[in-house]
Amino acid sequence: MSDEKTIDPRTLKRREAIIEAARELFCEHGLAGTTLEMITAEAGGSRRTIYELFGNKDGVFEAVIRDCTGRITSIMSDLAMSQKPMRDALIEFGETLMTVLTTSDAIRYLRLFLSEVPRFPHLGKVFYETGLMTGRKRIISYFERQISEGNFPDEDPVQAAAFFVSLIKSDYDFRQMTYVGWEPQAKDLHAHVIAAVDMFLRGYGIDPEVAGLKSS
Repeated sequence: MSDEKTIDPRTLKRREAIIEAARELFCEHGLAGTTLEMITAEAGGSRRTIYELFGNKDGVFEAVIRDCTGRITSIMSDLAMSQKPMRDALIEFGETLMTVLTTSDAIRYLRLFLSEVPRFPHLGKVFYETGLMTGRKRIISYFERQISEGNFPDEDPVQAAAFFVSLIKSDYDFRQMTYVGWEPQAKDLHAHVIAAVDMFLRGYGIDPEVAGLKSS
């Protein structure tokens, strides 16, 4: 697969068009049901272009995974968490994460990726490392900094991040994947995130009132 940094703008644009077309086709027909001819019919170009840019159809699917997870992680990386009191920072992180993860598109992509994992274990690893772990590293780094500054107990930041994200996600993503058509309301997500953040802080012996301003 070619590195995006080494290809010219026109080729990069074609690559993006192929990924966009393939993403929708994969969601509709699955990986096995989508052919290279279907992708080129939607995006233009030829099988040769796909081979040169992605290697094969599995390479296109991997690029789609990286593109979808990259969009989520880029949103999370833009948060200025260090500029806010801990409680407010964690609430903002939690609300942003849940807002992104509960969109209809995110659920579609999650269903698609997970359905293909048994046949393509490598792609499951890509999905885990480029999605979950990339976002997890963001909150791990935050806890490491808070520990170094004496604002958080000297505990394992990796475990703290895992506990925090699990509390935030709860069963929302699984419920959406199984209850087709169900979507959480913004006010419910807001209340859930606040409750999860306060529970997390108390679990580590931190008074939410001390960790930051009260959020409405």
